[in-house]
Amino acid sequence: MVVASLGLLIVPATRGQKLGNSLEQKAKLGDVGAMLKIAHAYESGTGTPADPAEAARWYEHAANAGDPWAQTKLAMLYLQGTGVTKDLHEAIRWLERAASNGYGIAQFRLGLAYLHGDGVTRDDAEGVHWLREAAEKNIPDAEANLGVLFLTGRAVAKSYPDAMQWSLRAAKHGSAFAECNLGTMYELGHGVVRDPRTAESWYRRAADKGSAEGEYRLGRLLAVESSANFSEAATWLRRAADDGNVPAQFSVGLLYAQGRGVQQNEETAAKWYRLAAQSGSPEAQLNLGSLYESGRGVGQDKAEAVHWYLEAAKNGLVAAEWNVGVAYEIGAGVAQDYVKARYWYLQGAEAGDHNAQNSLGHLLYAGLGGSRDRQQAVKWLTAAADNGDAHAALNLGIVLSDPEASDSDRIAALTWLEVARQRGLEPGPALATLAAQLSPSETEAARRNAAAWVSTH
Repeated sequence: MVVASLGLLIVPATRGQKLGNSLEQKAKLGDVGAMLKIAHAYESGTGTPADPAEAARWYEHAANAGDPWAQTKLAMLYLQGTGVTKDLHEAIRWLERAASNGYGIAQFRLGLAYLHGDGVTRDDAEGVHWLREAAEKNIPDAEANLGVLFLTGRAVAKSYPDAMQWSLRAAKHGSAFAECNLGTMYELGHGVVRDPRTAESWYRRAADKGSAEGEYRLGRLLAVESSANFSEAATWLRRAADDGNVPAQFSVGLLYAQGRGVQQNEETAAKWYRLAAQSGSPEAQLNLGSLYESGRGVGQDKAEAVHWYLEAAKNGLVAAEWNVGVAYEIGAGVAQDYVKARYWYLQGAEAGDHNAQNSLGHLLYAGLGGSRDRQQAVKWLTAAADNGDAHAALNLGIVLSDPEASDSDRIAALTWLEVARQRGLEPGPALATLAAQLSPSETEAARRNAAAWVSTH
């Protein structure tokens, strides 16, 4: 769930004023307004040197006096560790006091805390309860988040009508976050007839408010629609990227790498990939690694390539898991290590990557990085071949025709070798040798099986 930030709350400014005895006397006599003015002065450095700790102390005075705004503000300070030691549990304590006093923003923040398990035990029902309380008070971000919950079915039963209702309410109250949600519903056809033009209009509303997420979604939509406008897409994506939106930074890198909407420049692509990669984007990490491996846009550096492949793999990107496995298998940028190669191939294979399945089958059959296991090798090579990998079909045919093969293995071997041949890989003499070992009817059956497989894959 994406959450639009309300940021730290700001009290009315005391510009041009200096703190004086009279204001402090009022505060000491219990005047909450005076307490807040003093706290803000110390927070902003207006009329006195900035002092976050002193600001927090005065906010706490106002919070202890029962002011729900100050209680919420103090909770935010504890959440961020501003002027106080960061303490999620203390933040929750103050949010609960303010929320119980009916303060909508505190109810919104408390709802998010329960949904995310921040400072409290995660409790979806309690989170939804507080979001509803805030939404009923027209807190736009609470309304927008309820819309997302109903859209995704998180913590509530999925309901497109409810998602639309809450998102429209939030949009009416000015939430760019909700406008992005509405754009997504129309873009994907969730609960409405799919309508890219209406999606674009909602994204534009959010983007025109300066929402980085709106800028990104608008740019992405403009780039992927059938009448793609890469030039305008690049403009919006660049704005979002400049605002720190990580997916947009990756997308801008992709545009420069491909020369779409901008002049192709792999050095600039590498710059944007790096920004996104440093923020944890696995796709950017993979692409940056690829640039280092080939030396495009950056100096060729195999070790740096493996570094970024490994980061992407640790983030669960399947294609990167195979790349890391290859690096360890052949010793490119790292010391050759078949054990690690087998480990990373297994991660990718279990996630369904045909390259990893084929490579794992090879290591298992050869006994590299662990014990030899022909049965497991056949299992993974078959999975890769079934995923359309012609090289795996060739390897599977070779394995199934080895000296350990049974009669049924040889028929299957001929089938897979024929599949490889029809997919453009020449099996060499293995095909003819194997066919000679089988009866004409077995050979014909294998070729029929191969033709049927190729026609459906």
